[in-house]
Amino acid sequence: MGSKRSKKPWLKILLLGVFLYLFFSFFRLVLGLQQINGEIREYRLQKEALLAERERLQEELRRLQDESYIEKLAREQLGLLKPGEVMIVPAVPEEAKLYLPPSSPREFKD
Repeated sequence: MGSKRSKKPWLKILLLGVFLYLFFSFFRLVLGLQQINGEIREYRLQKEALLAERERLQEELRRLQDESYIEKLAREQLGLLKPGEVMIVPAVPEEAKLYLPPSSPREFKD
């Protein structure tokens, strides 16, 4: 009986090789699955960001369809006026005069 075991060492080597192949194949599959799960998380985050951006753009589109909002933007950002309106811009606001250095008259010398 002892001689039969010694005659088949190749069977043990073959089984060990199959076991190692299966083990490393399984290990590679697990690593691939983890990588795919990470990519899925990233895509979900991108999806959420894109959905939020879409909502923001839809809200902006709704505001831009309102004539009063367009008029407000035209007045504030572009400085536009309606026909017949006049814009009054102070040369130096009163508050700014407090911070100006006092002016003293100087004589002109030749």
